[in-house]
Amino acid sequence: MIDFRYHLVSLISVFLALAVGIVLGAGPLRENLGDQLTGQVEQLRTEQDELRTQNEQLGERNEQLSSFISEAGPQMVAGALQGKRIAVITDSTSTRPALEKVSSLLDSAGAEISTRITLQSTLWDPSQETQRQETVDAIRETAPEALQDLPTTSEQLSALMIDLLSPQRATISKGDRGDLWKQLVDGQIVTVDGQDAPLPDAILLAAADPAQLVVAGENEAQATNRSQLLLQIHSALASQMSATELPVVIAGTTPGNDSSTSILRTVRGDSRFSAVSTTDRLQESDGALLAVLALIEQTRDGEGDYGTAADADARLPELPETAGVPTSGNSESAEASDGGGEQ
Repeated sequence: MIDFRYHLVSLISVFLALAVGIVLGAGPLRENLGDQLTGQVEQLRTEQDELRTQNEQLGERNEQLSSFISEAGPQMVAGALQGKRIAVITDSTSTRPALEKVSSLLDSAGAEISTRITLQSTLWDPSQETQRQETVDAIRETAPEALQDLPTTSEQLSALMIDLLSPQRATISKGDRGDLWKQLVDGQIVTVDGQDAPLPDAILLAAADPAQLVVAGENEAQATNRSQLLLQIHSALASQMSATELPVVIAGTTPGNDSSTSILRTVRGDSRFSAVSTTDRLQESDGALLAVLALIEQTRDGEGDYGTAADADARLPELPETAGVPTSGNSESAEASDGGGEQ
């Protein structure tokens, strides 16, 4: 049986240990521990300063490279897409400045934007399901064979747009194509410039920053539903484009935080979209040129993921047009641009 003396000895041992700790901490060990902590803090501060300097240097190099690429762009692409017709799809008017640069570069390359398609919020707005269903019903009456058996009206309408641009959908007559585009426009699903133009030789999808498609005032459930519908239409567009025999490029406006909700994250690394090329940095000075260079590579049966985001394969496509262009390692560029977003 444990008696009182055992407890007394235990208590004395505890207090002795505390006393020794206090004495050592206030005496011999105090200066040593303080010096160690001070040294570690100074080392961390020095490392932080070095990393900040490196990041600033990389940022400057990346800006210089971007400026060089942007200024040299018209000469780099001159005549490389002679006579090609390009269909451009975008999901937000916020991409207009970038698309103006793309149009100018395509002109230098000898190509033209033959069809411009702007997706309307009706396509992904959770409150517009009735409008989407009415549009699907009208299309089914006109050309039932034009609609694919997909889970949602948003996906059906998204896939139809690509089919209307694809020469592989021979079952859709030229007359029906015009009627179907009109029904998509009347249903406020898209706006189209050049719907009667000949079928394109390539497709460029210019995707906005997901933040541009957010609606202020929505609660969390509504915002989540909207985000899911956006993901569905982006996936449907990408899937349908990858199934065509046309050169396809998806150019994304990279969010400042390299957000996982962007279409680039949906496509990159997914084997289903291995035939599709992607570029980030659409909002940057060299973003339009990256997209056009990727289009040039696509017309030559090449593909890749380009830019400065963490999941890009390289800064630029390896083409005769880009030979001699100084490119830094992708990891360095990604650090310099903070994950591929705004600099």
